[in-house]
Amino acid sequence: MTEGSPAHANRPGGSRIKQQTLPAWKPIFTANCVVPIFFVFGIIFIPIGVVLLLESNKIKEMSLDYTSCTTPANQSCSLLRENRTEQVMRDACVCNVDFTLSEDWPGTVYVYYRLTEFYQNHRRYLKSVNQEQLQGETAQTSGCIPNAFQSSDSLPIMPCGMIANSRFNDSYTLFRSGNDTSPIDWRRDGIAWTEDTNYKFGNPTSFAGSAQPVYWQENVSSLPGMMLNEDLAVWMRTAALPKFRKLYARITDGLTTGNYTMSIEYNYPIRRGHKTFVLSTTRWIGGKNSFLGIAYLTVGGLSIAGGCALLLIHAIYGKRKRDVSKMH
Repeated sequence: MTEGSPAHANRPGGSRIKQQTLPAWKPIFTANCVVPIFFVFGIIFIPIGVVLLLESNKIKEMSLDYTSCTTPANQSCSLLRENRTEQVMRDACVCNVDFTLSEDWPGTVYVYYRLTEFYQNHRRYLKSVNQEQLQGETAQTSGCIPNAFQSSDSLPIMPCGMIANSRFNDSYTLFRSGNDTSPIDWRRDGIAWTEDTNYKFGNPTSFAGSAQPVYWQENVSSLPGMMLNEDLAVWMRTAALPKFRKLYARITDGLTTGNYTMSIEYNYPIRRGHKTFVLSTTRWIGGKNSFLGIAYLTVGGLSIAGGCALLLIHAIYGKRKRDVSKMH
């Protein structure tokens, strides 16, 4: 074949990159290098898992389901809220839940509300919002179907959309049981992400000519800071799973041993799932969650077990010489 022939013209050049002969690391995974890797991972992961699990167990947490709580007159607030007429929704339904703390809870105690079987990740639910309106830049309700306009006089709803309309609106008041009827002090600020309150929400110049969401008890026009309300910001950050909890308040002075009563203004209607309020402390790992510690322990244990299995296999079969002559 001559050098100027067509076949020679299609031949790749002789450089190392074209011939794929560049220097490369081609490791050979023998038992001597693989087995130590398994043991190293096990030695690292197991102590981390033990520390995370111990720290999680030190976090104090109490959950109390109040879905079926009743008023002092033995009236079920849940059944009352199923009748969602305007008059019924305006009437307050207050029930009390008693609980006892057997030890002091020092530091900051966080109050959460938890809902189950609530699908905030539904596609139509997520799309029913107007972000520009939440930022106070417009009164338009595009994208907020089916909660864009008030059905009676076609006024635009502000804030519009299914997410805002379904905002959780139960309210809590915590008392120490006994003669002292003054509520426990807590703070409702600092519960939302700073990015939300600083960038995603802003107040319009006026609420005139607009209507508030149907199931809100508050009068939006009397709340000039409604769009900057941290409750709304917490609720608008939708959850990925149907069981979730969101922060309600912070008790900065902690709680001491004793009997307590949580007075609940039961406003939020629910037919499926459960409503729960949660009291919890935190540590440097965050809230109470044993999953991460168990995951580290599991991976570490499997690594040690895998290393022992490979070591045993190598001890039994690794020194046997293969009869190469039988392969021909």
